Amino acid sequence: MNRILSRIIQWVFASGILLMALQAPAAQILPKVKPVMDCGQLTTLSYADKVGEQVSIHSAQALKTDKGTFCQVKATIAPAIGVEIALPQQQWTQRFLQVGCGGLCGQINLSPANANGCAPATQGEFVVAATDMGHSGSMMDASWAEDPQKRIDFAYRANHLTALLAKALIQAYYGQPQKFAYFMGCSDGGREALMEAQRFPDDFDGITAGASAAFFQFQNSFFHGWNVVANQRADGSAILLQDRLPILHRAVLAHCPTLSGVQDGVLANPYACTFSPNWVNTCAAGQSDKSNCLTAEEINVVEKLYRGASDNAGNQFVAAGLPLGSELRWPVPAARDGHSMSEMMALPALQSVLLPGGKQPITTLRDFPLNRQNFSAVAQLAPLYNAANTNLSGFMKRGGKLIMWHGLADDSVSPAFSIAYYRGVEAYLGEKSTDGFLRLFLLPGVGHCGGGEGPDQIDLLSPLMAWTEQQVAPKALMAGQSAVTAPVVAMPPPPMGKKMGGMKDAQAHFHGVQRASSPVASAMPALKATRPVFPYPAIAQYSGKGSPDNAENYVSVKSAAFANLVVGKPASDFIGPDNQKNYIAEGDYLKVQP
Repeated sequence: MNRILSRIIQWVFASGILLMALQAPAAQILPKVKPVMDCGQLTTLSYADKVGEQVSIHSAQALKTDKGTFCQVKATIAPAIGVEIALPQQQWTQRFLQVGCGGLCGQINLSPANANGCAPATQGEFVVAATDMGHSGSMMDASWAEDPQKRIDFAYRANHLTALLAKALIQAYYGQPQKFAYFMGCSDGGREALMEAQRFPDDFDGITAGASAAFFQFQNSFFHGWNVVANQRADGSAILLQDRLPILHRAVLAHCPTLSGVQDGVLANPYACTFSPNWVNTCAAGQSDKSNCLTAEEINVVEKLYRGASDNAGNQFVAAGLPLGSELRWPVPAARDGHSMSEMMALPALQSVLLPGGKQPITTLRDFPLNRQNFSAVAQLAPLYNAANTNLSGFMKRGGKLIMWHGLADDSVSPAFSIAYYRGVEAYLGEKSTDGFLRLFLLPGVGHCGGGEGPDQIDLLSPLMAWTEQQVAPKALMAGQSAVTAPVVAMPPPPMGKKMGGMKDAQAHFHGVQRASSPVASAMPALKATRPVFPYPAIAQYSGKGSPDNAENYVSVKSAAFANLVVGKPASDFIGPDNQKNYIAEGDYLKVQP
């Protein structure tokens, strides 16, 4: 029997299909529960007492999918928080899933991400909820933040109230509460996920936080701003351009060990390497063919971008700069007079979101020097927006489970923050206590919330459910590489005019092409390779036997090189316990609640 099972397993991997049984035991099998009222009746009930705010139900109508029919509720929580909740009419198995959104939100999308291998999600068995975070617009639009109430709603209020409304609808529609509640998010959705665990530990039983933009105030100002100003001449022209990045990437791969035991061009731990200018041929003065060299001016920019926002006095303003191995997606312009994705991220945020008061007269990043004084300026609202509170004792004590994950080739949110935050929780709660409810997984070669050269197809919901419902902690995630590999294509934005043209391209670059909203998760694509991802600080190392494309042939090895990542002050001062505050809006101003 064991021999037959072994052959079946080998066949499954050879077929390029992810064997989820090796990732985690199945979650509980829960009976299906049918509604106790008609969908339309949900519009006749009052929910203000459950939510604590006025709720307007706009519609409750049938939504047909290929996995069954949902009762789709559209609502507004006062003053302007848009919410959608989809409740299965035939196949609810007593679970609730809330999904976060990326960028600056402004849209509602019910689609569960990173749940492709989770049968209850692909069969449409979850109640699924999402919110626009209190405003409507593109994921890159920041104008809403000139309203102080919308800042509070975006920072932490919208997701909490959405969870309360969803639970009230579940109770009314099915005549019973959910048995388990989950939250999943990446990018700003990762910040939202951590915010829920930190501020509202009773909202969810299990949470996944991916590529978390939780260092929000400094991420969207100093991290992205540095990518712009460190790459500009005095006249404002860009130095390092997109077509030069492959030269740098090849040099990095030639000098950095993969550490996985496989020469696949993917760095298992980019912190095991420190860039040296000697890695790259320096173009001679007047050299016409620059196809295999970088100029001294370009190399100087490269060193700055790896280092990250800092000054000559030793101030470190962000956890780290761009990681080694991420070069092909660096947010630099396509032309000397072009605009970069980082500029499109930082400028609107500085104008409308990050600084106290109304719209700021910042038209270029030269209007906001990246110095200690301006770091203090954006730090004023860190207690509002940042999700860097390492005191997770409330979430831990109520039995919550949290999976953090981050691509190690992320060009938009540095994986260094996730590492620094995890270390901060360990320092505050202790290593053993932390390991009992929190695991961090770092995906080699994976970009922002996916993409890149590494295996980025992962099902996070199945191991989270197994941990939450069966108390079986994930010893590894199974990551797959899609059989259809999309080429790495730089996306130069069109010129940025008064209306910030090119925002759509920047949104796609940082957040991917958004799937049409659906409460049913997509099926796992065909895979050509699988690899385990072990909890930090371990990496996957090839055993030397069998196919390197087979996850079974890797072992867990602790990587001491993560210790090379050191987060200095003042950035490190903002990753710690109890550093958040509650706010109220008074007229055009924000005020800390007493």
